[in-house]
Formats: sequence, structure tokens, C-alpha cells
Amino acid sequence: MANAVTDTIIDLAECKIHISESGSGPSVVFEAGLGEDLTTWREVQPEVATFAHTFAYDRPGLGKSDPSSHTRTLEVMASELHSLLQKGKVQPPFVLVGHSLGGAVVQVFAHLYPAQVAGLVLVDPEDGRLDVLLHSHMTASDWATRQAAIDAAMPTMPAAVQAELQEYKRSARYSGKLFAVSEIPVVVLTGTKKNPEFPGNPLEQDLKLQLHQALVAKIPNCKHVLVPNSRHYIQNDAPAVVIDAIRNVVSRRSSNK
Repeated sequence: MANAVTDTIIDLAECKIHISESGSGPSVVFEAGLGEDLTTWREVQPEVATFAHTFAYDRPGLGKSDPSSHTRTLEVMASELHSLLQKGKVQPPFVLVGHSLGGAVVQVFAHLYPAQVAGLVLVDPEDGRLDVLLHSHMTASDWATRQAAIDAAMPTMPAAVQAELQEYKRSARYSGKLFAVSEIPVVVLTGTKKNPEFPGNPLEQDLKLQLHQALVAKIPNCKHVLVPNSRHYIQNDAPAVVIDAIRNVVSRRSSNK
């Protein structure tokens, strides 16, 4: 029987946040990528809800959530998530699943609230150093072509998405400084498929893999999974891989109790 889905609103005083919960068991919390709402997990959350209590939400200004006047830093996003979980009475410890920028948010959460984190699944996590590395490896002409393609989309982005994009660019300051969580299981998923048609993407994929490998090397008790049939949106291209990673972390944490 399918698990019932409960969609509600939690009032954080600053803004009202849309959340979606389903399933029962260990708490699995989803953090979407840059500019994404909770529907990014539509291929993953229902299956995870067969073995866990799942919690997904729209960050302020995205999806069905109100905008916020707070600066969109990773610390603010992690703190907001912590407040949401408290107000929603979601029971710790949490298995945190973060895609893209959400991967950085859950790392900051684990750094700020380590006692409340049971494990992490980082789904093609972003690293603010990637753009710097890519720029240094590309010719001026190729970089200009890439930036033109990205800049063309910027004016159409909502204010909340543009604010998150700026925070992504600043997120390099966290690199290598977050993990004091050696006791918990961590899985890092890396999409390795390349798109030769987008300027710089093949090189971008190679550099991203190097950054992920360096991250994995710093995390005790970490498993690294390469996903050759996906680039960035692994939860959409290969949802079974994400589901298996979550199941792996939940079971590893349970066996260590």
C-alpha cells in the first residue's frame, strides 16, 4: 500500500514554509539543489518512504514557500532547516540527503548540529571551487562562451534563485573545513556522464570528480559511487542509485547502534 503523503505549512515567523512528509521509521530529510523545490525528489521520496519517515521542503522563495528577507547563506539555510525539523517534531538523528547546493547545506548542518545527524547522502554535491578551477583550465574564448550561455539565463531567474547562486559562488570558503563527523556513514554520488555540446562540460565533469575524490578522502567511513548514466540530476536520471545509497546509510547506521 502506498504511503500517505502529508503536505503542510510550517510558520517560521519570518516566512511560511511548505513541507511534504510520508512514511515511518528513521528520519530521512531531503535538501534540494540550487533553485529547486521539493518536487526534485519525486522519483526518490515515495520509495524511501517504504522504509523511513521522509521530510522534504521548499526553501524560502522557492516552490510554495514564502520568500525571506534573511541573507541566503549556507548557515542561514542550515539553521532554517533545523528550526523546521524542530517545529515539525521530526525525530533526530537525521539521515540528510542533499543534492547540488543542498549537499553543501547538509554538510553545514552536520557541522553545526553533529549530535543530530545519523548519516549523509551527498548527491553530486556542489563545491564553490569548481568554477575557479574551470576558469583556470579553459581558454578565454571558451570561458566567455560558457559565461554567455549562463548569463543568458540569469535575468529570468527568480530573486531567491539568484541569491542562492551567489551563495554557491561563495561556498568555496567551506571546502575541507566542515567534517568533524567521523562516526557517521556518508555516501557521495558523482554523475560522470558528459555533455560535449555545453561549453566546458567535459572538463567540468573531470574537475568535479577530482573535487569529489578529495572530499571523500577527507571523510572517514565514506563510500563513493560513480554514476555513469547521469550528469548532475542523479535523482532524476538514476533514482534507484540514490534510493540504494539512502537505504545503505540507514542500514549502516542502524547496525552500528
